[in-house]
Amino acid sequence: MGKLIRTNFDRRELRRDRRYALPAITVTIAEKQYAVLDWSLGGFQPEGLDVQIGQQVTGAVTIAGHDQSYPFTAEAVHRDGQKEGLGFRFVDRSQSLINALDRALVARLMGRRA
Repeated sequence: MGKLIRTNFDRRELRRDRRYALPAITVTIAEKQYAVLDWSLGGFQPEGLDVQIGQQVTGAVTIAGHDQSYPFTAEAVHRDGQKEGLGFRFVDRSQSLINALDRALVARLMGRRA
């Protein structure tokens, strides 16, 4: 496994990766779509999906404004008391998913579409 690089510098935040609400993404799990409240390169928090902590799900990520979807496997790792939903950590994600999220985020920050 490679070296971890921390991108979130808030000392109160224990997550390694910074969370984003935009650009919006949806996840499709068991043929049902869920809006994502926030996401990072390490995981996501879908709205309304309720599974047990430790359970793995397989699905696809779609980025708003994009036609392509990207497969993933993720594990429910925590329940956030202040928001609805569960926090999921990617267990298996493709490099193409990481690249697509990264491009969409950069495009959003630069004020243009990826």
